[in-house]
Amino acid sequence: MPTSRSRSSANKIYLPASTRENQYLLVDIPLTDELIARIQPSDKSLCTENFSAFYYNLSELFFNVCDNFELRNAAFIANDKLPKVHFNSEEYQVESAQRIVFFYDPALHTVRQSYFHGKHRAKKIKLLFLASGEDVRLNSPRFNAQVCQVLKTFAEKTELDVSTIRIRDHQHLTFDLFAKEKGCQRSQGHKLRAIPVRYESQELELPETVTEISYAVATVPLNNEFKKSVSLDFSCDQPFTPLYELINQKLKAAAKQFGVSSSAVIANGLVPIVRQSNNDEDHEAITRVGEIQKLTYNSENPQQDFMLSCDGDALANEVYIVIAASKENFAKQGYAKFLQQVENTLIALANELSINPEKDEILMRMHQHISFNL
Repeated sequence: MPTSRSRSSANKIYLPASTRENQYLLVDIPLTDELIARIQPSDKSLCTENFSAFYYNLSELFFNVCDNFELRNAAFIANDKLPKVHFNSEEYQVESAQRIVFFYDPALHTVRQSYFHGKHRAKKIKLLFLASGEDVRLNSPRFNAQVCQVLKTFAEKTELDVSTIRIRDHQHLTFDLFAKEKGCQRSQGHKLRAIPVRYESQELELPETVTEISYAVATVPLNNEFKKSVSLDFSCDQPFTPLYELINQKLKAAAKQFGVSSSAVIANGLVPIVRQSNNDEDHEAITRVGEIQKLTYNSENPQQDFMLSCDGDALANEVYIVIAASKENFAKQGYAKFLQQVENTLIALANELSINPEKDEILMRMHQHISFNL
């Protein structure tokens, strides 16, 4: 079992050459009566209770603007569901009660979809822009600028106040923590510079007020060898809680060894999403919202805590581990050192959980997000 990455430094981390890059921009636009009045057909009776015509006309206008700027990968969403994006060799979408997950390969696929129901008035219109082509991370500033041009034109055509348009730029790197043990010998160095730093270096000017958050999410399998090593008491109401508490304890020990001061273990079948708190007074929290586990962090003033959210009645096959970066983790304009600490922590944890690097996969995603008003 490896104990650390062989090639790393405080300013750069070497990730497998098989690492996948993703970028998508998610835009929120308030759905107001005024917007409906401007877009709906002249026969207003068509839209008093059914918004199909409104959604269709607005989505067509949106896609036409995208075409004018040669943006081919986009989605129009008006059903109050949360979009998520993952790399995949096949292009498809999975829709649940609260989420729409887009699977695609930026180099191969084109996504052009609309999601709405005429009988449902959404709280917000969500516009999703998916990066395309090669070198997604390198070309991310250009893609961001292109999307902003589309949105300004779209705002002009719909008479929207641009200050009400919220943009979230999501970027992440995905890789198997044990790719090298499975035969991927080539690697590539990453400084993991903050998005504003990268954009500034390519002369892309962001608004004065930008919210930023960076974090790592690992999907950790629980194999039978580890499960059988833990004594379970089925006379208790939640017999599997001690199993998850043991994982959290082992994670805490490994984290402290490598300088990681906080984390969250999600062992309840829910999908974690991470948000930055709105202001310095907000408390960090872990809350359940239907099928989603929401984690709120304050990167400016983080709490040092190791949180656990689990379902003690159910035996999970995998757990999510979330580790958010704070401003103290930002070094030499990047998060390479932070991700190295996270990797070392998870490698140590994998050893404690009897994970086989040659057969088992710990899927890592390093997320970097910024958000701002247009």
